[in-house]
Amino acid sequence: MTDHEKEILDKIKQSTEKTPVPESLAPDQIMKMLEEHNRTQASGHIPKKHGFSRGHRMRGGLIAAALVLVVGIGAHIRQQNLSSDSATSSTKGSSSIGTSSGKLASSDTLETATDYDEVYTYLQSYQDELDSSSVTGSTDGGIVMYSTETADNGARTDSSSSSSDSSTASARAVDTSFSDTNIRTEGVGEADIVKTDGSYLYTLKANSQEISIVDIRSDQMKVVSGISLNENFQASEFYLSDQKLFVLGNMQNTQVDSDSKTLYRGSCTRIQTYDLTDINNPKSIGTVDQSGYYRTSRFKDGYLYVFSDYYIYDTITKKDYPSYVPLVGDNLLKQSDIYLPTNHAADQYLIVSSVSASSPDKAADQKAVMSENGEVYVSENNIYIYEYANSSILADNLAAKNQTILRKLSYNKGKLSGSAQGKVKGYLNDSFSIDEYDNTLRLVTTVTHNAGSSSQSNAVYVLDADLKTIGKIEDLAKNEQVYSARFLGNTGYFVTYEQTDPLFSVDFSDPENPKILGKLKIPGFSEYLHFYSDNLLLGIGMDTDENGITNGVKISMFDISDPSDVKEVSKYTLDQYYYSDVFSDYRAALVDPEKNLIGFPLSGSANQYVILSYDKDQGFQVQMQEEVNGNSYLGTRGVYANEKFYVINGNAIEAYRVPSCKTSVSFVKRDKKKGMIPMLTTVITMPCTTENSIPCVAARSAFLTSPAPRHSAIRAFMPTPKPIAIALIKF
Repeated sequence: MTDHEKEILDKIKQSTEKTPVPESLAPDQIMKMLEEHNRTQASGHIPKKHGFSRGHRMRGGLIAAALVLVVGIGAHIRQQNLSSDSATSSTKGSSSIGTSSGKLASSDTLETATDYDEVYTYLQSYQDELDSSSVTGSTDGGIVMYSTETADNGARTDSSSSSSDSSTASARAVDTSFSDTNIRTEGVGEADIVKTDGSYLYTLKANSQEISIVDIRSDQMKVVSGISLNENFQASEFYLSDQKLFVLGNMQNTQVDSDSKTLYRGSCTRIQTYDLTDINNPKSIGTVDQSGYYRTSRFKDGYLYVFSDYYIYDTITKKDYPSYVPLVGDNLLKQSDIYLPTNHAADQYLIVSSVSASSPDKAADQKAVMSENGEVYVSENNIYIYEYANSSILADNLAAKNQTILRKLSYNKGKLSGSAQGKVKGYLNDSFSIDEYDNTLRLVTTVTHNAGSSSQSNAVYVLDADLKTIGKIEDLAKNEQVYSARFLGNTGYFVTYEQTDPLFSVDFSDPENPKILGKLKIPGFSEYLHFYSDNLLLGIGMDTDENGITNGVKISMFDISDPSDVKEVSKYTLDQYYYSDVFSDYRAALVDPEKNLIGFPLSGSANQYVILSYDKDQGFQVQMQEEVNGNSYLGTRGVYANEKFYVINGNAIEAYRVPSCKTSVSFVKRDKKKGMIPMLTTVITMPCTTENSIPCVAARSAFLTSPAPRHSAIRAFMPTPKPIAIALIKF
């Protein structure tokens, strides 16, 4: 259990001493459910569908429910404890939020506060509405015991914008000697618990307070140095760029100003930067703190963009600004940096700050949006904060509840600016269900039809740059829900599931008239989709029989050369394994089509890491399946560097030698505008041999006809030499 979760449960315990709550939401009961979830995940036994409950969502839902309960109870307590100054200046019982000018009346624009009084009025109005809404703690009062979103905490952290196809960088043909973190948006970096520069491995230890630096230039791995963090600093993940390490996480402390007033209350998010010029002696060169718990981050064009959730738990006083105004660094956010949307009120902020890699000791810019546990999707140029209104205590009807609220902020070289807000019906499965392309935003949602029932369907929406709906398809796949999605150019793919897996393909070439091109129904479902080439789509999920009983983790390869006729051309089931970290965190996957590597961890009777390759004739082939050493709740990662493959879990690193064939390949790029051109390419591959392996042979040439792939290379290794274990280090 994280410190954040412990804090929430402690607040529940304190609050429930005086306030009655439902037995199902009692702290001890929530604790039992969390512990049971942990035991379930550790054992690898996942209830079957309808029993496949997607355990990562259960955990998030329990905490979300706990959080909502805290907010509701806290509102009641706060109302009683407000000072006379606060009480007399509030807009108690008022249903309007904003100033007399009415500038916040529009739901299409994203307006900033005029002054702190306006922020106070906004927060207090929300609390007054909570107090008058007769919140009892039942699900009928708006408390939901499940989460409809996967946390981007890096969870299923973004798509490319108008200028490029929206696929992950790891799906592109990139000639590098080492792997990087699997990312959502090409060109937008993401933090992780393991990084490499080809010479060293950087790994966050299980205690979350140390980062080890391991020399991997020889077969004999060696720890050369490490970074010990402040005892109150719990690191979540980090970046590696230009001989700098940027560590992000939560700082459990308070800061006090000269007047002895507490500024940072409880935890805050910390960005700690280290200079790695002397690899044996890393040096701290900058620290930036901001209010709230660390949510996620992105890195682009030399700037970090850091997101945190700031909950207003305690009594607020009108003139005590730090009681309700967030901080970045030592400064309160300016009124003009706080957005107060009106189509959905809240009493918490989602804060985003930017920090230059060249000046890591200060924030370049900062903004805060009133949000209710919103998730984050970052395209190449914009930030989208989205939240499902069903979690709102104040949503008193199904139509008001059953919608996703969207807020849009643009970003460029550290500068942030709010631009628009909008809404669509239903909820998003994760950040892969939302995609920006050619100045439009495409979304796939699941819509609940009747309160308290399982009746639901799915919908496709297209929004313009102002977040206004310009195209839609509704009532798709009734009584099913979206499990995964991916977009490539003008085509989108998404998977729904009840007992069989329909994979839909959607044509977005006319944004105002999106069309379903086809659907493929097969047993099971894919939790994660990844483009393996322009014509191939990889799916990682679960295999099920016709009754919905799970058989194990399934790997599928779909032929998408004709989006109207998608085919599953190969599948492989890893039986006795019922979960993978990839289901909740796409960064756990290593997918490299150029090296023909598909790697990810497995959970079952034992924790293992598997590497597969794919051949159009032979299908999937397991190249390695080994038990994982180490024991860390942070997760398992696989990376390659200089023909070696490393599996990292906590304080253990395993090294494998990966035989390779050196090739000379002529790559062909497709004209994005013309799209379809015939061409001839030749691939020349030098045979390679390794100890105890059969030589691999590659195809010599092939004729590529219209349409040509964006990056094409003909290669068919037969067979692929398997990795050989060479070293294990524990520290």
